[in-house]
Amino acid sequence: MTTMGATTKLSQQEILPAKDDIGALANRINLETRGHHDKVDKMMTLRFALALRDYKIYRQGLQSFYHVFASIETALYRQFEKDDQWTEMLKEVWKPEVARRERAATDLMFYYDDHKDKFLKPQMLEQIAFANHILEVTAARPYLLFAYLHVMYLALFAGGRIMRSSFAKATGMFPQKNGMSHDQIVKLGTNFFTFDVTDESLLRVVYKRDYELVTRNGLTEDQKLEIIEESKYIFDQNARCIMELEKHNMKRITQKWSYIAVTKGAYVVALLAVLLVFYYVRRIMAHLLF
Repeated sequence: MTTMGATTKLSQQEILPAKDDIGALANRINLETRGHHDKVDKMMTLRFALALRDYKIYRQGLQSFYHVFASIETALYRQFEKDDQWTEMLKEVWKPEVARRERAATDLMFYYDDHKDKFLKPQMLEQIAFANHILEVTAARPYLLFAYLHVMYLALFAGGRIMRSSFAKATGMFPQKNGMSHDQIVKLGTNFFTFDVTDESLLRVVYKRDYELVTRNGLTEDQKLEIIEESKYIFDQNARCIMELEKHNMKRITQKWSYIAVTKGAYVVALLAVLLVFYYVRRIMAHLLF
């Protein structure tokens, strides 16, 4: 390992795992969950495009992920209070800089005007099920936390820069704050995608390296297979949470239009009647004249 200025660089030999290392747990997870990942990725891409136009849509998605990360980190710190092999292994991988619960909460406080009660507890069924599942399965099998440390946190490294760039260009998304520039507002609402480190790329490489070194020989094959299956569940449950939000929003829109139809129905019917009469009068006049 060499040091250049304020940034520490890793030699090529220290960058693990190699992309073609089929024995690395991280690579096995990526391979086995590719279909699950692609499904969620497609869903996220489409919905993120909508979220960039309306912060109320974005904050719903962020709230869903907040509960996931809050549950993971609650389970992780609960495990850290124990003195066993899993605590030692998890501590070797975990980096405090990647923690997301507080950063997500900071953003949500911004989007909900400091009303913590709006997001502190999950309200929707799939979100509740996901949060409870994380706490329950990791209490019984702490090594399943390795599934979450890979799937959920590495996704932030991969997408963080892209998300920040998209947010910076989304001039119509953010709530307006008096006396604040667009850049200031963006900074207040994008803590979730930032890491308090000098070099994000280095943090990602070190995180992946330590994950590989710990999981290569520290887990049995059966435990690795369980982690792979849990990783599939993570992608699928994230998809269910996204679809649940979509159904919730569609229901609200439908109810809104149903309300309009009921309360304004008489006016709509009268207007349609007038238009219909006008149409037939015009047809009759055209027939008489020509």
